[in-house]
Amino acid sequence: MSKFMFFLSTFFLFSSCQETKRVYIGSTLVDCIGIAPQKCMLYKESLADEWTYFYDAIDGFKYEEGYDYEIEVKVSKIEKPPVDGSSLQYTFVKMISKEKNPTIAHNVPVKTIPNQGVIITNIEYQAHSRGSFFQVKINKDRIEKTSDRTLKNSASKNCSKEDWNTILSLLETINIDQINTLSPPTEKRFVDGALQAQLKIISSTRAYTSNSFDHGSPPKEIQQLVNTILSLAESIE
Repeated sequence: MSKFMFFLSTFFLFSSCQETKRVYIGSTLVDCIGIAPQKCMLYKESLADEWTYFYDAIDGFKYEEGYDYEIEVKVSKIEKPPVDGSSLQYTFVKMISKEKNPTIAHNVPVKTIPNQGVIITNIEYQAHSRGSFFQVKINKDRIEKTSDRTLKNSASKNCSKEDWNTILSLLETINIDQINTLSPPTEKRFVDGALQAQLKIISSTRAYTSNSFDHGSPPKEIQQLVNTILSLAESIE
């Protein structure tokens, strides 16, 4: 019985890390920018969807420009993805259809995917009032916190790959280009009811800064990221 339960739990664990789906691949490659300029396939999961850039490769799929494809792929979660890479692996399963497109469209409407090609290097969170100050800085190597306004005294620890990948995964759910438009749910900071907080996301080319918000009550779009940042800071002894 114990062996059966072991194999059953292993099966469900393995199954939860991958799925099989039908997807559509467009007939032309388009210019895009990932880590560097490249050519991307056009990808969607429903005929009603808009095309999106597909920055990854599909293992085993032999793409030929000029054809529209419907294929079945296996999507697996990568346990320890590279910092600048995808957390998903796509593997070709079978061809459903391949049809010649006589007019390759060069002006295909494409849905923009937030943060594609943006390489995040640092995260900064700061909260302050007239009498208090708190700051957290995180990069792929270190997690640092301080309550010293002069920034001379701080505590830090190594940032594990797992922690950094968690940060990057949460960032994938946020359109960082629009964090300066997010509305905070409360306004206690204006009457000294809460510290005034701000989140800054720094890439290799620019910084993205949020509007101010109450410490402990961030906009819902970044709440999980902020909570994770504060949790990592609390783990520093």
